[in-house]
Amino acid sequence: MTELTGLPLFAGMDEKTVAEQMTALRGQKAQISKGSVLIREGEKTERCGILLSGQLQGQQINEDGALSVITTLSAGMMFGEILIFSDHPAPVTLTAVTDCRVLWLGPVDLARADARLIRNLLSIIGKEYWALHQKIRYCAIVSLRKRIYAYLSDREKEAGKEFTLPFDRNGMAAYLNADRSALSRELSRMKTDGILEYHKNQFRLTGKGL
Repeated sequence: MTELTGLPLFAGMDEKTVAEQMTALRGQKAQISKGSVLIREGEKTERCGILLSGQLQGQQINEDGALSVITTLSAGMMFGEILIFSDHPAPVTLTAVTDCRVLWLGPVDLARADARLIRNLLSIIGKEYWALHQKIRYCAIVSLRKRIYAYLSDREKEAGKEFTLPFDRNGMAAYLNADRSALSRELSRMKTDGILEYHKNQFRLTGKGL
């Protein structure tokens, strides 16, 4: 249970309490092979999960039939927790980008859940709400350069002068509602203009500003 006590959902709980909550949550660990679909767009689910290792991608089919990456999940992140309390179907297809380990939870029996777990779950959902609010704010910025800079500035405030993004270029483009090629060109121009430095998904703003 040591691995689980470090997860945000079980914050503040000892191993004995986590074991009890695993029963209430019908918790079950699973090995997920690369390419497997965990949740499919348009379908309902009674289970949510926590990614213990590996990487997942949330993908959505556009109006033109193309597949876009909407979000990327890394170890420790939760998925599907809002869906299990909603009648709405999944808005994205969640696929394993690598071999993964997942902790499946549900159907959740909240009547047997520890008050701390419910508080932690609400905190997780609240953070996701604000993350969505941030994304909407970025996408409302018309200028791609200003959109990129706003996003990177917020990451700098959270993680310090040098920071690593949770996206590759495709994921970053999808998150910022930008064309992938246009995003790469603008990043290159911003680097040439001395606004930022980067290598792959590691970034540093120089302080020059726009």
